[in-house]
Amino acid sequence: MQYERKTLQNGLRLLMAPMPGMRSASISFFFTVGSRYESNTNAGISHFIEHMLFKGSANYPNARFISEAIEGVGGVFNASTGKELTHYSARVPGEHLPAVLDVLADMVHHSLFDPVEIEKERSVIIEELSSTHDDPQEWVGLLIDEAMWPRLPLGRDDAGYIETVANMQRQQMLDYLHEYYRPNSLIISVAGNIDPASIVEKCKRLFSQWEPREHALWTKCLPPVDTSPIVLIEKETEQVNLCLGTLGMGYSSPDYYTLMLMNAILGDGMSSRLFQTIREEQGLAYDIGSYFNSYAETGNFVVSAGVDPSQVEPAVRAIVHELSRLCTTPVPADELDRIKAYIKGGLLLGLEGTSQVAYWLGSQESLRGKILDVDEITAHIEVITARDIQRLAQTCFAPQWRHLALIGPCKPIQAEFLGTLLNGGD
Repeated sequence: MQYERKTLQNGLRLLMAPMPGMRSASISFFFTVGSRYESNTNAGISHFIEHMLFKGSANYPNARFISEAIEGVGGVFNASTGKELTHYSARVPGEHLPAVLDVLADMVHHSLFDPVEIEKERSVIIEELSSTHDDPQEWVGLLIDEAMWPRLPLGRDDAGYIETVANMQRQQMLDYLHEYYRPNSLIISVAGNIDPASIVEKCKRLFSQWEPREHALWTKCLPPVDTSPIVLIEKETEQVNLCLGTLGMGYSSPDYYTLMLMNAILGDGMSSRLFQTIREEQGLAYDIGSYFNSYAETGNFVVSAGVDPSQVEPAVRAIVHELSRLCTTPVPADELDRIKAYIKGGLLLGLEGTSQVAYWLGSQESLRGKILDVDEITAHIEVITARDIQRLAQTCFAPQWRHLALIGPCKPIQAEFLGTLLNGGD
């Protein structure tokens, strides 16, 4: 992947990847702030601000003007708030990229935060938070994070709490914006049908007067050991949605790529161990897989499943068995080779579009402060051994790290027995 990096005098970083043959261009704005920067009293403010930037700015005074300015040239746009980053993105025909840059710059610099729009969006976000409880699959994913990081930023919904959103004040948001939305906190990543020199000049005109400022950082958020291992929400649903969570690794850890391999072996795809044994062979779950979340200094590994209420205990026992098997039995060479090929193929296929390349460059620069080439990542993956995977599994899947979250027609009396299963007992 060929790209250029340029840092403006005020610290704003530009990453530009021309992709010959592409007719579109994608642009990503990454601000190095997210929900883990918040306290419990202002939880959700990063997400609220993200919403408000689309509600009107000096040159585009309401949401319709903003959407028409981008969609009117054939573009699409979106935004998201995570634990450590806030991301704004757009994809347009390449010749219209300068116009979209104007829109995004005005949103970032001159958002109106109109009081009427704030109240409208407050209701929207509260409804968004409330609707989570209507989707057990989404809700249980939040519960497992809460179980692992109780009352800590990494255990919170990125949108905050209904109570904090209901009490969020306009000046509070403006102060937070002033603190964290600075040029030295912004990475702009552009990929596709672009001319890097013209992008640099355009960004200098738009952003050179913006003064840098250092902002407060997050504090370490390691998962505590002495927490309740079971979170159970009794709810009348057709199936039980469950997540079994354990310790993960931070993206700065030398074991990050080993964790990636472990995830692929266990639950990423239809050939994974969990899918084959628990769904195909034992018929214990229709939907089962795994994923991992990595942050700067920590992370978690999660197995998620939807099971019939009568199959909860056999499913938990089977999941724990697969975790334990990875701890005790080395991965066979042919399986390890196949999984490595699967991950390498996924990396390559995932970088064929302009949006993916822009996101790849910007997110790495934002989180790591550097960009690893695909070949570098492939080299890291190639040298991982079965012994590396077994060693890391023994650390991450140790019983003291295991937590279980369930939503469905379960009875609280089951919690004690499920705790026994979680620890490998019968």
